Amino acid sequence: MVPDAAALLSARTGEQRLLAAYDAKIAHAAAKERARLEVARAIHAAHLSALHGAPLPSEQRIRHLPAALRSSAHHLRGLALAAVVGENAALLASIAAAHEASAG
Repeated sequence: MVPDAAALLSARTGEQRLLAAYDAKIAHAAAKERARLEVARAIHAAHLSALHGAPLPSEQRIRHLPAALRSSAHHLRGLALAAVVGENAALLASIAAAHEASAG
C-alpha cells in the first residue's frame, strides 16, 4: 500500500467537492463576482492537480464556501500531522493553509 494513500484520497475528494461548489457558484454569480470566484477555483484546481486528481461532476452541493473551506483546512491539517511521508505532509499542510486563507 502506498504511504498516506487514504489521506491523499480524502484530500482529492475534498478538492473535487470544492471545485463542484465553485462551479455552481460561478454559474449563478453576478458578473462582478465571477473573476474572484474563477481565481479561487483555479487555485483549487491546482491543489487537485498536485494531489494527482481530476475534477468530477458532483451531486453534493456546498452551501457556505467559507465554512467548507475552514472545515477542509482543519481536516487537512490533521491529515498532514498524521502523514508518514514528509512530502505528503508538506503538500497537505500547504493546501490546508491556502484553504484557511481563502475562508477569510
